[in-house]
Amino acid sequence: MTSSASIIRVSAAVFINEDLEVLTVRKRGTEGFMLPGGKPEVGESAEQTARREVLEEIGINLQPAQLKHLGTFRQQALNEPGMTVEAEVFLATVEGMSWLKVHPQREIEQIRWVHPRHGVMENQAPLNTEEVFPALLKLVPDYSSVESLAVFCGSRTGENPAYAQAARELGQRLGQEGIALVYGGGRAGLMGEVSDAAVAAGAETYGVIPAFLQNAESAHHQLTHLEIVDTMHERKARMAQLADAFVALPGGPGTLEEFFEIWTWRYLGQHNKPVFLLNINSFWDNLLIMMEGLKHEGFAAEAYFEGLTVVDTVDQLLQEITGK
Repeated sequence: MTSSASIIRVSAAVFINEDLEVLTVRKRGTEGFMLPGGKPEVGESAEQTARREVLEEIGINLQPAQLKHLGTFRQQALNEPGMTVEAEVFLATVEGMSWLKVHPQREIEQIRWVHPRHGVMENQAPLNTEEVFPALLKLVPDYSSVESLAVFCGSRTGENPAYAQAARELGQRLGQEGIALVYGGGRAGLMGEVSDAAVAAGAETYGVIPAFLQNAESAHHQLTHLEIVDTMHERKARMAQLADAFVALPGGPGTLEEFFEIWTWRYLGQHNKPVFLLNINSFWDNLLIMMEGLKHEGFAAEAYFEGLTVVDTVDQLLQEITGK
């Protein structure tokens, strides 16, 4: 049981931008990021404390009607060893805000935006990662908005039966969860395994295939939607348009090319959708080593890895996507 002497009581506010990222702040002389907020002054309500601290730290003057109580959360304190922080957290609604105009003030040295599901959690306060972010994923409807998943995978099944098994499991789970499948439109290899399973499970299915590959990849004519395009570029652009998230299963050079392009598009700001690697049977381990090498040698910034999540099982993938 935590004694009252070891509890730090604070109020904090959650700001969410158009990319569903949460504003966090770092105080001067510290390394960790927390929500804007702080300790109450004598006679203040929790709401009044949150409004005052937000104004002092990031210059936003909130009115009472703009705050909705999200909950009371407890977790170990970020900067005070052995202490527990108890936070009254409010969800702030700010219409038409230009977030580029929001700057650190007073003791705040840096602002960082982080997606509560797919963002880089390095140096985030335990209160954020263990309590507030999971609560947001459950309580804020926008975070459950993944309605379609683009699947990049091989036109062969590979040597290990585990790859086809995972593809079938994924297709079946998409149907069960009511998530549409977006993929390359073929029926060969893992593409056929995932799409056949999705069709059988009642999932809505979108296939996008270039005309010149209809025979080579056996265009799947039992899909809900099958689109024939002229080029590979059109195929990838259309899949990116249709999907709310992306995952790469085992595959060959074509799968790698699709994955790297969509991952790079995210880094360049062309989209803010989550990207996953489904690392069945450690298939992507060598690729991950190479990717770490890019970062180590100075060719890829840490920001490049934001929004990329590696999962080992279909269950983990669906948990990340649905928040369940």
